[in-house]
Amino acid sequence: MTIQADPYVQQWHIWHTQRIEELTAPHGYLAPTSINWINDGQSKTIEGVPGTWTSENDTLTYTPESGSKVINAEKVIDQPIRFTPTAFGEEALGYLEYGDVRIEINAQTSLTDQNRHLFWIRVKDPNAQRRQTFTGIEHYPVDPKWRIPATFRWAKDDELDIHDSVVKTVLQSYPVIGFVDFDYAGTHYSLVVSNVFGHVTVFFTDETTGKETYGIGRVLHLDPLKLDTLEFIDFNYAFNYPCAFSTYCTCPIPSKRNHLAFAVEAGEKTPDDSAQYWATLRA
Repeated sequence: MTIQADPYVQQWHIWHTQRIEELTAPHGYLAPTSINWINDGQSKTIEGVPGTWTSENDTLTYTPESGSKVINAEKVIDQPIRFTPTAFGEEALGYLEYGDVRIEINAQTSLTDQNRHLFWIRVKDPNAQRRQTFTGIEHYPVDPKWRIPATFRWAKDDELDIHDSVVKTVLQSYPVIGFVDFDYAGTHYSLVVSNVFGHVTVFFTDETTGKETYGIGRVLHLDPLKLDTLEFIDFNYAFNYPCAFSTYCTCPIPSKRNHLAFAVEAGEKTPDDSAQYWATLRA
C-alpha cells in the first residue's frame, strides 16, 4: 500500500524543520549566556569578553584588551570602537567575535527618556547548556482549518507600533506596514502588521496565551511578496518568541489591539523549561 503525502502538511514540516535549524544554530536563541545593560555614564566589563564598555552621551564605546584578538567586521580590534544609535526603539548596532563566542551590541529607547538609549550586550556561546539539551518544541496538530481567509490592506499613514517590552525600562517600536483582516466565528478581526528588522510580522495573543502557549504571545511572519494577493492567514505557522527560550532577550509584548478573543489551537506551544520571567510582567 502506498500513502500519498499531503502537500500542505509536507510544506509545514519543511518550514518547521528550518525553524528548528535556525533556533539551534551555533548563535541562535538557545545560545545566549548573558545580557548586560549599560546606562549613560556607566563603564563595565563583561565576563568572558576581554575589554571595557563605556556609555556616554548616547554613544557606546568598546575598548579592547591588548592582544585579545576580538574581531569586528572581520578585523581584529586594536583600538576603541564606538557605536551610536540612529533609530527610535530597538536597533542592532553590530557584532563582535571572540573565538566561538558572538557578542551582540544593541540599543533601545529608554522608557523614561525617549531621547536617550540604553545599550545592551548579549553573549552567545555555542556550548550553552540550553542549546546542548534542547529536544524540540511541542506544537498543535497541523490542521488546515486554521488557514483562515483573510485580506491585507496597507497602512495609509506613517505609524509606529510601540510596545512594552519584557524589559520594563525600554520600549519596542516598529513601523506599521498594514493590517490583516479576517472573520472568525462571526466576529471581525484586524491585526496590526509591522516591519520588524525586515520581516513582515504579526505579534498576537489569544485565549491559549499563558495556558497551552507562551505567556507573552506568539509571532507570525507573512510573505512580503504576497501581501497584495493575500488570501489567508495561517495560524499553523505561529511560533514562539525568542524570550520563550531565554531570559537574555528583550521581546516586545503584543499590544491589546492584537489580542484574539478565541483560542488559536494551532502552531507552537510553550517550550519545555521555558523562560518564566514573563509571569511577573503585569504585576
